Amino acid sequence: ARLLEAVRYVHGLGLVHTDLKPENVLLADCAPLQERGGGGGKRLASLLPASNEVTLIDFGSAAWVDGHHSATVSTRHYRSPEVVMGLGWSLPTDIWSVGCILVELLTGDVLFNTHHDLEHLAMMEAALGRIPEDMALRAQGGACADCFRG
Repeated sequence: ARLLEAVRYVHGLGLVHTDLKPENVLLADCAPLQERGGGGGKRLASLLPASNEVTLIDFGSAAWVDGHHSATVSTRHYRSPEVVMGLGWSLPTDIWSVGCILVELLTGDVLFNTHHDLEHLAMMEAALGRIPEDMALRAQGGACADCFRG
């Protein structure tokens, strides 16, 4: 919830972060981790942070919603379909990245561990179903457009 609140705040300023990934989400409280006791007098093996507050960092590629947008943004593993397909991007690309981060936090694995556009799209389709036809028909440039057109 705190990550979404931080993103909502940034979006409220009219900014798209464009590079949300686990490395750019920091625990805000630098206090030492606290060991938590378990039920029945047992101690849990894990240590928990003293606070659930987070801070977003690395705004080097952030862009104003109504400003210039470069064609490609985001670290590959957290990149939204519209960016991979060259369709332009805005606030929703940050939300896609948050979803990828949450899956990674839950599973311990990067959701889309690839370095190639076509493989990336194939992994997205395997996880979520077919890319909507209207998006596929608007794919811009390179192998992605060629793939969807034939």
